[in-house]
Amino acid sequence: MDDPPALELRSVSKRYRLRDGGEFAAVDSLSLEVRRGEIVALLGPNGAGKTTAMQLALGLLHADAGEARLFGGDPELLAIRRRIGYGPDAPLFPKELTGLEVLTLHGELLGFHHGDAKDRAIRFATEVGLAEPSRRRIATYSRGQQQRLGVALALLGDPDLLLLDEPTAGLDPAGVAAMREMLVNLRARGAAVLLNSHLLSEVERVCDRVLFLKGGRLLRTHEMRATGLRAEIRLANASELLARVPQMFASGLDGNRLRLEIPGEDAVPPLVRKLVEAGAEIVEVRLIGADLEQLYLEIVEGRT
Repeated sequence: MDDPPALELRSVSKRYRLRDGGEFAAVDSLSLEVRRGEIVALLGPNGAGKTTAMQLALGLLHADAGEARLFGGDPELLAIRRRIGYGPDAPLFPKELTGLEVLTLHGELLGFHHGDAKDRAIRFATEVGLAEPSRRRIATYSRGQQQRLGVALALLGDPDLLLLDEPTAGLDPAGVAAMREMLVNLRARGAAVLLNSHLLSEVERVCDRVLFLKGGRLLRTHEMRATGLRAEIRLANASELLARVPQMFASGLDGNRLRLEIPGEDAVPPLVRKLVEAGAEIVEVRLIGADLEQLYLEIVEGRT
């Protein structure tokens, strides 16, 4: 028998009554699931219901209809909550405490003895790039540093399910890269990840599935690898190559970028060798799935 999904919403709805007597549907008959060993992203405009969906899944909000299940059980059971990490958007912390004090306190709340809790606090503060700032009062933190602290807190219990709401908000490029590596490592050890992000380039690079939401409804589920991979190669001498060997570069060349469909990552090294042998000066190689920005505009905004 298959294990139940790490997270499952079944026809969940959340409505709010308006002053004029009407109703606003923040989430409307939403069904989704996240399984262990996969990273799933919620994409949609502001107000699409992404954060509400996460809070309903965690039991932080109660649904007006439908059901939320985590690992097949009630999200409010303590044994299940211990398996979950949650990083909200713009987390708030006591400003007079240091980052290490906050992490150590929460480690103790998770059941670790003080020494173990402190060791874990240091470990995860370092992992998210807060080794030095974690010893300072939170009042001195930037928005990005507070965001990193929130992620460290979500990781503290080695969760089997991680929910992250705008985890890259306020992060510098190094922080974004560290976040990407962390997510990939979590997936490799079998954890399930549900994230809400507007950073489409990162979603393309790490996610297995994308759920497009608008008006509280699920518009479409997109498998990121269903259409194969695309290699985007930035060249320093594109014009020269086009003039010398046009048959190799004409079809996929856009300015100084060569875009080619490839069957998988294993095709990249021989492709790069072939280009270098032809005289290409390669500046950058990126692997991406379908053009997520174009998909977003088509599905969510109705543009063609």
